[in-house]
This record gives sequence, C-alpha cells and structure tokens, in this order.
Amino acid sequence: LASSSLASPMRLALLLASISGSATASDATSWRSSFDKRYDAVVLGSGPKESLLASLLASNGKSVLQLEPRRAPGGVAASLDLGQLYERMGAPGEKPEPKLKLGTPEEYSADVAPKVLMAGGKELEMLVSSGLWQQMDFRRVHRSFLYRTKPDGSSDVHRVLVTAEDVLKTRSLPPLEKPKVVLLLAWLDKWDESVPGTYVAGRLSKKRLPLGKMSAASFFRYWDVAPETAQLLSAGLGEAPGAPTRPLRKRTALDLVRAMKRYRGSFKTFQYMTSPYVYPVKGSGSAFARGAAKVLAQHGGASLVGRPVDGLMYRPDGTACGVTSEGVSVEAGCVIAAPEHAPEAVETSYSVVRMYALLSHAPNKCKDARSCRLLIPAAQAGRKHDIHLVCSGGAHRVAPADRWLAVVSTRVEGDTAGLSALQVAKRELAAAIPLLRPTRKIFAEVSPVYAPRADAASSGVCVLGSCDETSTFDSLVADVEAAYETVTGEPLQPQ
Repeated sequence: LASSSLASPMRLALLLASISGSATASDATSWRSSFDKRYDAVVLGSGPKESLLASLLASNGKSVLQLEPRRAPGGVAASLDLGQLYERMGAPGEKPEPKLKLGTPEEYSADVAPKVLMAGGKELEMLVSSGLWQQMDFRRVHRSFLYRTKPDGSSDVHRVLVTAEDVLKTRSLPPLEKPKVVLLLAWLDKWDESVPGTYVAGRLSKKRLPLGKMSAASFFRYWDVAPETAQLLSAGLGEAPGAPTRPLRKRTALDLVRAMKRYRGSFKTFQYMTSPYVYPVKGSGSAFARGAAKVLAQHGGASLVGRPVDGLMYRPDGTACGVTSEGVSVEAGCVIAAPEHAPEAVETSYSVVRMYALLSHAPNKCKDARSCRLLIPAAQAGRKHDIHLVCSGGAHRVAPADRWLAVVSTRVEGDTAGLSALQVAKRELAAAIPLLRPTRKIFAEVSPVYAPRADAASSGVCVLGSCDETSTFDSLVADVEAAYETVTGEPLQPQ
C-alpha cells in the first residue's frame, strides 16, 4: 500500500515498515531456554487480541513471552483451510465433493471471525506502533456497502455515500435530498475539531453548531434532511463500528461527525482507495500470531506455539506471577490470558452465529466487488442487532482466484434449543441469504462470546474477552487499549 497523505510520524513508520527486515520467530525446540529468564508479561493465547497486546507491550519496552498451547498460530482464532472448515463445521466424516469444484484445501484461509481495518485513526496508529504493520501484508478492500429496504419492501445494496459524486449518482436518495447532503459533505470537508471557526455552518443563516451538546438527530434536522436520509448517512458514513446502530437521539452530534470525518479521511491514507478498509492477506487469524512472534523476538521476547500450559504460579497476594509447562516454570510480572485459558474468570455475555459461504460470484447486488464489507442495519432487517458481511477471494488469498468466501455474522436473538447451527444461521441471517445465492457450500457455527467476570481481578490474571460479531477492528482495539492500561498502569500512547 502506497501512502499519499499521512502525517509525517505515521508516514515515516509506514515507510520504515516496508523496508525493515523480519525477525525470526522463536524455535519451539529451544523452548526451555525461553523459560530461563523472567518476563514483564506472559500472554496465554495467540488470537488477534492477545497478539496485538503482546506486540504493543514489547514495542513499548516490556519483555513478553507468548504461549499458544494449540499447534496452529492463532489458536482458536487460527485461519482455516478448506479441509479444516469441513472438519470443524461439516457433518461427521464429510469431505469436499469434487463436483463442487471448490479448489484445493490449501487455497483457502478462512478467518473464524474476520475483521477489516479502517485505514485511518487509532486502529492504524496502534498497528503501526505495535510493530505488526511491517510484519503483515495488508491490501485494500475493494468496496464498502450498505443494505436497505426500499419502500416497496424489496432489498437494495448501495455503496456508502462518501463524495458529492456518490450522492448525485445514488438511487438511494430522492432527488430533493441530494443537494442537502452535498452541502453537509462540503461543510464536513472543512470541519476541524480543533478549529472553532469550522463549527459554523449554513449557507444563508450562519450558526455555530454545538456538536458536543446537540444530538445526531438535531444535527440532521439542522441540515433539513429527511429521517430516512439521516439513517442512511448515520449507518453508513457515520457508522459507529463495533456497536449496534443506535437511535440518532441517543448519539451526540460530535460522535457522529468524528465518525463521518474518519470514514472519509481513510480514503486518503493510501493511494487508489475505493473503500476505507484494508484486510491482511490470508486473513488475520494466523497472520497476527506470526507477526507478533517476529515483533517479540526483535525485542528480546519469544512466542512458542504448541507449548502446553500446566498451570499458573501465584504470589501470596493472589496475583499470577508466571506459568508452568511440562514441569518447568517461568516467572513474569503479570499474566494475560485469552478467555479459553481462564474459564473461571469469564462468563458468557451472548452468542454469535456466523455463516461461511463459498461462492463462485461476488455477493448479489454488490456488482463488481472483488472484496467488500457490507453492513445490514438492524432496523433494515427487523432485528435488534446489525448483520455484518465480509467477502473476499483471490484478492486477499482467502479463496481461489475464481471463488469468493463470504462470512456473515450477528448476535443470536432467538432461542436455539434443538436447532442446528445452520438452522440458527438461516433464521438470524435471513436478510443476507438472498445476497449469497447460489452457493457452492455453506457452513455455520454458533459461538459464545465471553467477557471477564465482574470479579475477574480476583483471579490475579488480566483476562481478555472474545471477539464480538462485528466486522471491524474497533471493539477489538478498545479491549486491547483497556487491557494495556490495566497491565502497565498507563494509557496507551501510539507512537
């Protein structure tokens, strides 16, 4: 990805990333030597959250040992080839049928919970400062779409409205609404949160907008846009990623405008962006773990995959101070764990259903998209929670060149008793299914989402939660940021 308009520190970091050499990951055969020193932190698990946190700690001067008991980098979040997809989610003994012409197993690399990265703001800054950016190969996501239900009840998919040209060409807005939205976008171009004069808006009657005090609903009323237009702009351009689409009256105008500004600004981070998102080649599940191994090695730490953990070591005050593996102990200032490695410290918050569809075409109504992220707002699907879709193929090497892999997810809202995962998926993701037809093969999985218990601190371990149902990095980054402050006692300051 070539940079076009980055702030100089970020640009320098990205340029250095592109030319820096790669460190060698720790050799599991010499694991005993890795246990000979004391570390500032031991991280149990190698999913994206654990790997990002471990890399941030290492890049900020901490010595870190990362242990993954499973044999695949990424652990429970590891990217899956086609054979592993069948083994994990197919019927017992089921294997790919030649007549489906799916390609070879090795041509697939399916993320269990794919998340695209917005190419601007805190997420990108955190990835660069962690050192992971230079260890991973991110490529542009071709399109970003928004789903809506038309007045006649039929469904429609259109590109998120970002520019005046998008607004003038779209079929999603009535003709009389388009000039109003163009004026709003022109004001947004000039708005700078740190410059009071840019809060003034209006063509004839000028007014300084109190963005911090007014609601998003009041903001849209000022621009005289219809409620349907306001919902489209809020869910698309002004989406608050990582959370269900919120009523406009409960969202501040400042939060909305910041999100809209960030979304539009992400198109300018790299050249030739046609959406605000990037996604790692072969998915993020294993790539984060492999990248973290290199970052830790560069800073005197280590990452060991396939290393069993017998148990934790504790201080007299009850805080964890190390782990043991095959009878050998390693000491640390603190222990950080993925939820599967601290079951006594987590509880189930809700369940997520994900559908994995193997296609020979881009999702319907998504036109020429080689890869895309699509949001189905809850209100448009008659639900309480949004539906998220991420789709790619050869562009990110998650499927063969002439195939697409679409992953659709949402929170489970109904009873699942007596239902298979596929039955749950067909009910909860009903709005998305017509976009996928015809399909070559469909898998589904229902997974609990774990969060630290209110008394988790008494376990003496810093516990991270599971990845949620959303398809962006925002909630993941927020959890990692909070954990970093818990562990170090200082807020994270991206370099």
